[in-house]
Amino acid sequence: MKRNIKITKLAVFMLTLIVMLAVSAVGMAKGGEEWKKAEGNYTWKESSQYNNGHLIIKPMEEGLFLFEFDVMRGSEAEDSSYDFSTAGILLVNDNGVGEAEFDVDKKPVKLTFTLKDKTITVKQEGSMPADVSGAYEFMEKGFDVSEAAAMAVLEGISPVKTSLNSANRPYRLIYAHEAVGGWFYDIRAIHQPDNKLFARFLVAADLTAVYRNDDVKNPKLIYGSPATMLTTKKAPLLPEEEEEEVPVPEGATEEKTDGKDADAKDNLFTVSAVVNVEPADPAIKVGESSKLRVTIPGNLKYKLSDLKSSADDKVSVAGDGTLAAKADGTATISGKLTVDNASRDFKVEVTAYVPKLECNALPAHVDVNEKLELSTYITGQEGEVKPQWSVSDSKIAEIKDGVLVGKADGVADVTAKNGDMTRTWKVAVGKAELPKPKAGEADDSDFDIFDLLIIGLPIVLIGGGIWMFMKRRKK
Repeated sequence: MKRNIKITKLAVFMLTLIVMLAVSAVGMAKGGEEWKKAEGNYTWKESSQYNNGHLIIKPMEEGLFLFEFDVMRGSEAEDSSYDFSTAGILLVNDNGVGEAEFDVDKKPVKLTFTLKDKTITVKQEGSMPADVSGAYEFMEKGFDVSEAAAMAVLEGISPVKTSLNSANRPYRLIYAHEAVGGWFYDIRAIHQPDNKLFARFLVAADLTAVYRNDDVKNPKLIYGSPATMLTTKKAPLLPEEEEEEVPVPEGATEEKTDGKDADAKDNLFTVSAVVNVEPADPAIKVGESSKLRVTIPGNLKYKLSDLKSSADDKVSVAGDGTLAAKADGTATISGKLTVDNASRDFKVEVTAYVPKLECNALPAHVDVNEKLELSTYITGQEGEVKPQWSVSDSKIAEIKDGVLVGKADGVADVTAKNGDMTRTWKVAVGKAELPKPKAGEADDSDFDIFDLLIIGLPIVLIGGGIWMFMKRRKK
């Protein structure tokens, strides 16, 4: 009997324990989900001219969340203030409350974060240069981060991926103070006893991606996605005067893939301050070739796929991004750029050209005694050339030292010769006008056997059908 009672008590205890664990798990899960929705920028409710504060929250892995405080404290009476920032990782406990414990000047500090609706209430235990306690109201989803947050975010990633574990403690994280491609923080982990570097990381400016970058030549994605990097039009970590000057990285790897026709028309891009897809030569001489060039920070690996030309007879594109100029004209090259788990469509224009003499001022109209300086160049080449000029009628116009002078009313042929290249333009002087094409000339020249077939074939077919129908009806 007593044995049965003991078994019953044990069963009740186990059942109660299971229920309590289940309730805790549900509460913890619910709290974690609410915290995930809390991502964003919060403003201190008591902010004023000399005292204000911002708190950012970002979900990480396994119930961990990044936090960063950026506060200002001061006195209106003394007309002075100071800034204080700190960042770290908080863990949401069974009650849905966030907790963070760390040392400041070797003294313990504990912060608790309570989330209710769109307000986070912070309680501070321990001393810091500024007390961050108070209520913070949600302001917006996006937020700016600092190198302190870029270092703190590493603590929110599994130590298996970062090597920030007990085997390497004590260690310190340092920021290299030089952005990579205007997009990545260069963070390094140093083992303190021997001051030895044991890990290196690239942390995205918006904390959306983290790469392990120990050998610098082969970064490995260990957290997040580079999707926002592909679409960002401004490099946030570059000074304003440098934000358009992103150098082409050395050693960037291009992987060949079999492409398929791209039919995505939305979200196309040609230029980005962070990632750029462009032809190495926007204008290619017919008979020659060039390549698509991808500018991407951090030597990240990428691949080009779905490559297609809108005018393959003008400029063709191969699977490895090689562009071949076939005939005079312009083509739009489209495709897809993929970096790790993110892709982006793109379009660029490429021109194929046949070198020929060009003159900005011709064909032209000049008045009698008017002087017109002629600027001549060859398409596809930099700088001007000085050809040999001749005029068909020196009574109408003449050219001296590259200057055209009108002499009498009329139309003359002006010819430039530079090496094997010769080009002729008609120039009208005074009251004369350039000749216009005769009426019908363009139509006659454009009309050929194919037009005759297009117009005549339907008539023949319809007429023949009617004739056969009438013949059968008559029979």
